Amino acid sequence: MKTSKKLFYFFGGSSLLIITAAGIIMYSYVKSTVIKLQESRLEESAGLIIKKISAITDVSIRNSLRSTAHKTEQLVRYYHSQKEAGSISEKEAISVIRKLILSKQYAPVGETGYLAVVKDNGLLYIHPHAEGASITKAVFWPKVEAILSTPEKEGYLEYEWKNPGENEPRTKAAYLTYFEPWKMIIWVSSYKAEFNTLISKDDFREGMMERNEKSSRYSYILDLAGNLIVHPEIEGSNVSGFSFAREMIEKKQGRIEYLWKGKYDNREKKKTAYYGFLSDLNWIVVSGLNESELLSPLIFLKFFIFAGMLIALFVFALSSKFVGRLIEKKIEAFMHLFKAAGEGNLTHEYIAESTPAMRDEIDDMGTVFNVFMRDYRDVLFGLQKITNKIIELIQALSASSQETSSTANQQAAAVKEIVSTMEDVNSLSKSIEKKISEVTVITDNTKTIVSNGFSKVTASLDKMSEINSANQTTIDGIRYLSEKIDNIWDIVNLINGIADQTKIIAFNAELEASAAGEAGKNFQIVATEIRRLADGTVRSTNEIKERITEIQQSSDRLILTSEEGTEKIRQGNDLTKEINELFKTISGSAEISNESTQSISKSIRQQGGTFEQILIAIRQISEGVDNIAAATSETAGAADSLGEVSENLEKIVSRYVLEAPAGSGENPSEART
Repeated sequence: MKTSKKLFYFFGGSSLLIITAAGIIMYSYVKSTVIKLQESRLEESAGLIIKKISAITDVSIRNSLRSTAHKTEQLVRYYHSQKEAGSISEKEAISVIRKLILSKQYAPVGETGYLAVVKDNGLLYIHPHAEGASITKAVFWPKVEAILSTPEKEGYLEYEWKNPGENEPRTKAAYLTYFEPWKMIIWVSSYKAEFNTLISKDDFREGMMERNEKSSRYSYILDLAGNLIVHPEIEGSNVSGFSFAREMIEKKQGRIEYLWKGKYDNREKKKTAYYGFLSDLNWIVVSGLNESELLSPLIFLKFFIFAGMLIALFVFALSSKFVGRLIEKKIEAFMHLFKAAGEGNLTHEYIAESTPAMRDEIDDMGTVFNVFMRDYRDVLFGLQKITNKIIELIQALSASSQETSSTANQQAAAVKEIVSTMEDVNSLSKSIEKKISEVTVITDNTKTIVSNGFSKVTASLDKMSEINSANQTTIDGIRYLSEKIDNIWDIVNLINGIADQTKIIAFNAELEASAAGEAGKNFQIVATEIRRLADGTVRSTNEIKERITEIQQSSDRLILTSEEGTEKIRQGNDLTKEINELFKTISGSAEISNESTQSISKSIRQQGGTFEQILIAIRQISEGVDNIAAATSETAGAADSLGEVSENLEKIVSRYVLEAPAGSGENPSEART
């Protein structure tokens, strides 16, 4: 599958997932916000109804209590006028007033409310339960004093009160008027909850009844017995048998969800409601809405999100197609570069056609690739030069080794000839000793033989000098070879360092290719091949190191052996010089051999012992020269092995084209993107 299709499927799929997730999150968030907003409106609606009913209740209660208070004030004022007219005494007037005020039939106030008269000093002057008690310590007395301090000296107040026999205090409403002549406060009070009969439902019903076919929003009122005080459909019914009604009666305030089938519903629907408690009337005000209408603002949002998802997906698909084709084109350029590099042509480079503002990571990777290829070409150039230098040095080392080997073989042959000659001389000396009695007869022959021996010794001395010179040349050549080997060490270390750098570069390239994923797979293969080539170079340099180490060890042994041979040659040279001097003496003695046979016999015996020592020394020299020849052969073999390694290294380097053909200009196969 092509990269463009992969990007299309990947980005398209990813975009679809992202857009879907974003749409779900957006929808969930908006849904939560809409639900909160709708429910806050329900809660606010219930609160507003409660406030409205409370305000209506307060006005109704105030008007009712004020009416009763003014009526009672007129009654007191009438009997006061009768007392002033002399028709009745003050005591009789007060008695009549007390009887009327305490009478249930005079002016009933709620279920447990009553009329009372309080002196301005707080004494309960007329009271159905606690007449004669003082209320100046009650918490509401400062409010009473505040009312009495006004110009009208009348007013409305609320306070918490608990009648005898009751368990909990409740809110009580009272209206006060002041009758100045008798210093009386006419006090009309009752619990607010007992005034629900004074409230007209029509005062607040219209704002609660929104129920129709298009909207399921409406409010209703429920008392603590489960009776529907106000409801758009089933007002007056009792719903205490429903679990949601019992829960609202128990909790009195909160949020609830329940199933309900309304007048315009063909089936039960889930309804969300907020409810609050109107403690003054013991009513529960409920404001509810069907869940479908609660979520109705989200219908358009669903369509908008779905359309946005389609548009965004289409845009993402087009952009991923375009980007995929662009990336595929650049990857094809890289594939061309890698194919050429795999075939050994390292002269191609990545050329980005994008403007600087449109350059991306692939173009940057191409720049890094060009730098890497230039560095790699420089490494191969250096490796090629080093390989050529190694080949030249190995050829020189091989020629020197062959020359040294030839010289050593010649030295070995000469020494063997000396040994053979010395053995002949030794045999001759013994023959002379045996035939000492015939010395006089064959003096002339002896003189000739001695002359021949003298010439041989002279020749031996010359040969010893040549051996010494050749051996010194061998030592110098070996030392020169050791210096060249040290130079080779530096070259090998340089190659090894270059190979390590190449491995690091290849390893970094593999990391970059791995990070690029599927797009960098081919580049990773090339980087792996480069690292494998670097590993081969390291192994080759390690083999060169082992060969050089063997050559160096052989050279060291050869130097030690040559130095020992030099010492033996020096000793042999000294002995040969002594033989030369001895032969001079023998030559003189031969002339007077006839005069002193005994002296010749003695000299011959000394000569025999001396020849034995010379023969031993010459044999040791022969062994040393053989060792030199063997060491030289090992050096030549090591040079040949090093030559084979260099040839392999040269073959590796020669695989790559490091320079474009002269005069070709820009290579037509250079990668562009």
